Formats: sequence, C-alpha cells, structure tokens
Amino acid sequence: MEVVEELADLLHTHANRDKVVNLISYSLKFWGATANRKELLAASARLASARASMRLYDDALALKTAAKYGWGIQDGLPWGPVGVAAGASTLLYLQAEKLSWLIDTGILTVSKETEFNIKTAHKLFWSLSAFLGLIRSIRGLHTCSEALRSPNRTKCASARFTQASLTSTKFLLDTVHAVSWLPPGWLWGSALTTQQASAVATASAVLGLVLHYHGKRF
Repeated sequence: MEVVEELADLLHTHANRDKVVNLISYSLKFWGATANRKELLAASARLASARASMRLYDDALALKTAAKYGWGIQDGLPWGPVGVAAGASTLLYLQAEKLSWLIDTGILTVSKETEFNIKTAHKLFWSLSAFLGLIRSIRGLHTCSEALRSPNRTKCASARFTQASLTSTKFLLDTVHAVSWLPPGWLWGSALTTQQASAVATASAVLGLVLHYHGKRF
C-alpha cells in the first residue's frame, strides 16, 4: 500500500507525471531501436505526442518564471543576461512547438520550406534552452562547491552539492540530445543514431526522477 501511495503522490502533479511519461517514452524508444521492434517505437511516438500536446499549455508557467526573474539585475553581469536569454529561448521554443503542432495536425498549411524552417527553429530554441540551463547550473554547482568547502557549511551542504551535480549532468545530457535533433551541419545535429539519442534521453529522464526524490531531502 505504501508503494501505491508513493506512486499516487508522484503522479498527482502534471510536472511529475510528465517525468514518468518521459522516461517510459524514451525507454520504449531505446528498446525498440535496439531490438528493431516497430511496435515499441510506435508506442514511444504516441507517448511523445501526448507530451507535446500537454506542453501547449506550458506558456503560463514559462511567462510566470520569466516575469519573476525580470531583467536579471539581481544576478548582475553576465549571469543576468544569461538568465533572461534562457527564459526567452524557452518561450520561443514553446511558440515554435505550437506552430509545429498546428502543421502536424493539418490545421496550418505551409510550404515544405516553411515547415522545415519552423521545425528547425523549434529544435534550435530547444537546444539553446538546454544549453543555457547547463551554463546556469554550472554556476549553481560552483556556488554549492564553495559552500561545501566552507568551514561554516550547513548540514545540507553535501546534499545540495549532489543535487547541483545531478542537475548539471542532466542539462548536459539534455543539450546533447536536443542538438542531435538539429539538421546535419549544426554541430552534431543528426549525427547520433536513434539508439544513441534515445539512450541519452533515457539517462536524462532517469536523472529527472532521481532529482525529484533527492530534492525531498531539503
């Protein structure tokens, strides 16, 4: 019964439910690519499509986060502009994804060239969002490292350093995965196989859940 209650608590919120669906989706994709089973790849695509549809409603949270951060004056240079750019790239990514969704459903009809440009922009903003998240997480990791070495460190300093390390690792995996979706010629765009890309995404999804449970220690 305790396991059921824990699972119910995990799936109660949209953010946590998305983490679980993300893990299942990419695990199925990795399994399907490894075993060459099309039905698993189809199941993964269905779950990925469901996640994309739910992200259509993420604008409010992204706008709230960006508005709360403001112009980043509190962080100074260069971190303030980096934070603002991170918020902007996330918002642009969400808008590009909406256009991609409208095109995929047939509601919006555009030329092949325009469709390619929109979907490339979608992947580009996704990559920028992940990369800027990585840069900001490294700053957080450095701060936690200094706190850990301080003679007046708090009891949770070690746990916070671990959380920051896991966060940076996840953003690194997200960046590798996002860029791999870009067209050939864009860094390592399209250089990873489906199996390799889904393995990276699965590892990131696992870390997402680890971060969730480890964060409960604070």
